[in-house]
Amino acid sequence: MRRRKILYAALIIAAPLFIANLSNITLTKAYGATTAMPGGTVVIGAKAFSLDYANDTKNESEIMTAIVTGGNVYVKSYDNSWVNNATYTSINANILPSVTYKNSTGIISSYAAGDTSSDTPTVTDPLEIINIE
Repeated sequence: MRRRKILYAALIIAAPLFIANLSNITLTKAYGATTAMPGGTVVIGAKAFSLDYANDTKNESEIMTAIVTGGNVYVKSYDNSWVNNATYTSINANILPSVTYKNSTGIISSYAAGDTSSDTPTVTDPLEIINIE
């Protein structure tokens, strides 16, 4: 019984110290890709961007670099159909390469070839630890 009381007392003393040290830790959370890229996506070679991201003027140099680097340009409409941007013809998603996708807020994820899921979590966002006092 005495040992149990000592153990409880030690835990009560250690818990606040442990919580206080959490404020110095940077954690990350990982996201896996969803089953398919969202509607409103443009694929340029091996890169993909949300249309919002691609049309934002502050990202113009990144988009131009992707275009200069080369590769076919495909657009996924909001009804989830794919179109070849050069010929304006519908395409089957299975011809798409694996891509690195950047959404409108700049979060990056990966999609396997053919607009399918990639099982590897690739996106990490730092979590903010808030001190609880």
